[in-house]
Parts: sequence; C-alpha cells; structure tokens
Amino acid sequence: MGAYIDNRWCAYKSWKQAARKRQKRQKLILGPQYRNALHDECMMAVVLGHTGPLMVKILAFSHPSEIEYVKTLFANKIDITFNNGNLVISN
Repeated sequence: MGAYIDNRWCAYKSWKQAARKRQKRQKLILGPQYRNALHDECMMAVVLGHTGPLMVKILAFSHPSEIEYVKTLFANKIDITFNNGNLVISN
C-alpha cells in the first residue's frame, strides 16, 4: 500500500507539484503605537471571528502599495499575537 507515483514525472516535477499547493506564510508586524488604535478590532477578530473591521482599519493605515499584501493576508484565517510589544498578524 503505497502512494501512486507517475513514472513519467521526474523527482523535480513531483516536488514542484507538491510545493505549488502550499501557501507561503505571511506576517504583518505593527509597532506598539498601533496596539491601542486596533485594540477593539483585534478583540472582535479573536472573540467573534469578524476580521472585516480589522482589515478595513489596517487598510486605512496602509500605504497604497501594501493593499494587495493586506488583502491576501486576510483571505485566510489569521492569528493575532503580541511579540516584544509589537502586534503580529499572520496566517
């Protein structure tokens, strides 16, 4: 009982196929001054699971070139932690 292996693919193509499906983990690290500004939205995201208001507020603080990064970060489930006083949002 083993996994199906297609003999027409070399090892490189097999690993490329498997690795393509894995998404790269993203992190957004915000300084301590944002902790108070985003406190209510972070609590709503953690307790109730509503990440929309948090994303809208972060987009308001973001530079226009960062908008796509923030949207892809919030496309999946997010984790919110504090590390050395910084607010860390990751998926």
